[in-house]
Amino acid sequence: MPIFNNSIYMVSMSKTEQDLLIRQLKKQLDDKKAVDPVVIDLRGRAAFADFFLLATGTSQTHVAALAEEADRFFHGRSMRVLSITGLPEATWVLVDAGDVVVHLFQQEARTFYDLERLWAPPPVTQREAEEADRPEKSKKKIKPPKPPKPASGERRSRLKEKEGKSEKPKRSGQNRVKSKRL
Repeated sequence: MPIFNNSIYMVSMSKTEQDLLIRQLKKQLDDKKAVDPVVIDLRGRAAFADFFLLATGTSQTHVAALAEEADRFFHGRSMRVLSITGLPEATWVLVDAGDVVVHLFQQEARTFYDLERLWAPPPVTQREAEEADRPEKSKKKIKPPKPPKPASGERRSRLKEKEGKSEKPKRSGQNRVKSKRL
């Protein structure tokens, strides 16, 4: 993995490596008795991060200990932690490691802010579900729209140009036969 300024960026990791890293972090926090750790995949939905990891601590001390554990996890993998916010109160601590943002809450704060609902993936529409269930062969290929047909006079002149025939020159007003009035 490329190293830049003594830190590894997840951008340089494959999706499999990113998934493995986030699962390891979730397990590490779970081992420290974090309550209900949840990973939210933000790849393709947000530019500022690839993952949120949300977990709940049972007290101020527990939330602070979970934040320290997350910090140790990132430093152990030579990843830079950009900031740790909220440690003195420890009701909501945010550990920002760039592509992974860890949110550690006390239960009241997690319920109040409800980030799981806020960042939940959009629901799958009925049409998307039907297309996903259909076999690949039966899916319709979308054809580009046909250009509009030219007006009848334009069409004839274009057809003649394609065939190599040019239109007859128009007669000037002098060659016209004037009709006599009776």
